[in-house]
Amino acid sequence: MTEESAGTRSGSTGNPLEPMAGVVTALCALVAVFLILKSFAVVGLGGAFGWGDGSVCATDHSTHTGGEDWLSRTMEPRQGIEVLFSPQYCDNHPGGGARLLSTLTELPSSALYLGALFLLYRVIRAARQDGPYTVHTAGRLRLLGWYLAVGSLVRHLTESVAGAALLNSLRTGDHRPLLYDVDKGMPYFALLTGIGLLSLARIMRVGTAMREDLEGVI
Repeated sequence: MTEESAGTRSGSTGNPLEPMAGVVTALCALVAVFLILKSFAVVGLGGAFGWGDGSVCATDHSTHTGGEDWLSRTMEPRQGIEVLFSPQYCDNHPGGGARLLSTLTELPSSALYLGALFLLYRVIRAARQDGPYTVHTAGRLRLLGWYLAVGSLVRHLTESVAGAALLNSLRTGDHRPLLYDVDKGMPYFALLTGIGLLSLARIMRVGTAMREDLEGVI
């Protein structure tokens, strides 16, 4: 095979990392813009992640109240339909503790996704430099898998505990849960994705070892 034909074949094959590499690069640019906007929001444009806002609120999804009086002035449900609302507690003059708890109900999710994007960028960078089927690339892919699997559970637990603590600080009563909507919003997709990446990293590592053994024989 001549160099010209090899180059033609390589050009027709294209970059095996595309379109993932392009998508990740675009996402990194969007995240940079997002973080800049959030920084301005915290400084003086309305607040972000519980800081800078005028109030801190928490909704009690375990309690439901009727709203027939309000509905009669806005909309009318069909006959036999009962409409229930979950009460929302708001502190218009929250202290630092309430704002911190409010932040812990929002920030972990953003931190998880930003960290996953950064680790995915490192995987693609390693694949570009060393090739996709190397121990280095497989190791970074394995780190991303563990990060998603463990980090998603930690994120969910942190937000649940912080949400319950915030709700309990805004009201009184005997019903004071330790977790906030722990059964809702479980990170099944992130957890399964992390486990899948761990399996893929293991397959890549085994394949890399087999290739190295084959090259040694040849």
